[in-house]
Amino acid sequence: MSDELLELELEKLEKRGINRYKAVLMAAQEARFINDQIRLDIIKADDKPSTVALKRLFDGRVVEDTGQEEES
Repeated sequence: MSDELLELELEKLEKRGINRYKAVLMAAQEARFINDQIRLDIIKADDKPSTVALKRLFDGRVVEDTGQEEES
């Protein structure tokens, strides 16, 4: 991914209210989740977990964890 393309993607994230620091945390958490799924043979991935996580983040498929859980 070129630097120019990365800047455009980061601008899109910022429009969604996700700054670059929050994006790093979200991508890292997603990459750990993907890595766990690969280890458990739930999914197969040709790319590295971090690459898959970034693609999902830029596609809007990663939801921000607010840290709040619903009480039942």
